[in-house]
Amino acid sequence: MPYRTTAAEPTFQSLSDPQGRSPDGRPFPTALDPLLCSRYEIGEFGRAAFELGLRYLGVCCGAGPHHIRSLAEALGRKPPASRYSPDMSKHILFGTDTRLRQDNLEYGRRNYRSASPASG
Repeated sequence: MPYRTTAAEPTFQSLSDPQGRSPDGRPFPTALDPLLCSRYEIGEFGRAAFELGLRYLGVCCGAGPHHIRSLAEALGRKPPASRYSPDMSKHILFGTDTRLRQDNLEYGRRNYRSASPASG
């Protein structure tokens, strides 16, 4: 019998994002960065800083290429590295591409329902 998650023992795939900063309120699979900020938080930071009038933006120690790319994309830019941005439409469990196997998508819906973003 496959492992079933419970509220007391969730898997990391079924965790929700209480701050609602990741797509569908679910940090898995692209917002689990082991750093202080996820790529989505860096994007939010960039948009907020730009709205305040800052035009020289960056991040410091611990930032990865995906953080810099997300910062640029959040400001409407499309650097060459955007070709590496996640295409969740092709994700085996959460995708929307019509070529994906329906049994995998059903498994994802059944076991990893989309978490609702926290209300502000």
